[in-house]
Amino acid sequence: MSQAGLKVSITTDHPVVPIQYLPICAGLAVKDGMDEMEALKAITINAAEVLGLKDRVGSLEVGKDADLSIFDGHPFDVTSKSLYVLIDGQIVYKRDKE
Repeated sequence: MSQAGLKVSITTDHPVVPIQYLPICAGLAVKDGMDEMEALKAITINAAEVLGLKDRVGSLEVGKDADLSIFDGHPFDVTSKSLYVLIDGQIVYKRDKE
């Protein structure tokens, strides 16, 4: 659909499919041919736009609410680990060294 120019958003069926699997859903879309950047948009700005929230969330811009996760690899890769999680500019999770 994204290759045809349609705006796509990807969701999980939380709690049936937990929300933490959202990046895996995007990765599966890439595996099946979706452009990687379009898959990222599908779980961020496109989803926010569909929900009518793009002026508040969905992209990193001044004045928007933003939670941010930093990984040790690609966020669509199931072997990547979260190193940091920031909410409202505060580090709320920092992975301990292994």
